[in-house]
Amino acid sequence: MKIKAFKPTALKFKALQEYAIIIQTGTIDQCRDATINILNNPLFSTIGWQTSFTKLLKLINTDTPQFAIFSKGNSKLPFYCFSTLPGVTCPGAGDCINYCYSFKAWCYTANFCRQVQNAYLMRFAKHHIIQAMEKIPGTYDFRLYVDGDFANMDDLMFWMNAIKNNPQCNAYGYSKSFALFLAYSINNVFPTNYILNISSGHNASPAMVSYVKSLPITRGEFIAVNIGFKPIHGSKTTNDALRSKFDEKIFPCPGQCGSCTGSGHACGMPAMKHRIIAIAIH
Repeated sequence: MKIKAFKPTALKFKALQEYAIIIQTGTIDQCRDATINILNNPLFSTIGWQTSFTKLLKLINTDTPQFAIFSKGNSKLPFYCFSTLPGVTCPGAGDCINYCYSFKAWCYTANFCRQVQNAYLMRFAKHHIIQAMEKIPGTYDFRLYVDGDFANMDDLMFWMNAIKNNPQCNAYGYSKSFALFLAYSINNVFPTNYILNISSGHNASPAMVSYVKSLPITRGEFIAVNIGFKPIHGSKTTNDALRSKFDEKIFPCPGQCGSCTGSGHACGMPAMKHRIIAIAIH
């Protein structure tokens, strides 16, 4: 678990993080009490927060999901996606916690509460996730963890089995939970339809990263880079700045997953194995 240090004036974000900690670590009763408390918090008196937190309370009381478990994505990410709470589910987080874009989603009630719902389901009602996954039609690309990460071995085992059992799912993701992947590899076989990108900003040693690179599911590194100015993803200026940070040939991320190559998205392509993909911190 990693805790973000918000500014003292960011009272809403601090309250949301305290709530997220309870959702990720508390009992069902403690999650219910925390939801009631945040419903009564004057910081969240607007209709949007009240409606969304009321839905979360209904989730806990009825064991019925209130938000879409999987989102279909948008122009930047035209794939099926799954997210959970950032930070509190990220045992491998390092300095990425300081620039993590996932916390920006906490400005939006439905986004935050979907993260909460999925974190709760991962702990107490995983069967709902399986049921929703099995309803996705046809063959599809799937990004596992747009927000959040594998919090523990139980989570990793769950997802590796779910992906194995859904061969129509072409899954990929970014993770810093390297110790879990290495432990899993000792006695388990990874699904052939999952591709792992090594996410930068982690707290792992170079030796551990080297071991993760050798796993059969690993495509390569996905590195977030501070280029010193606000990027325009895909622009020549941003791409040139990214390339200047490396001594080897890299692939600059254009920021729109469906547009990066003519034959598929680079992060999910075995053909891009061992190639660094870099994105400007935004």
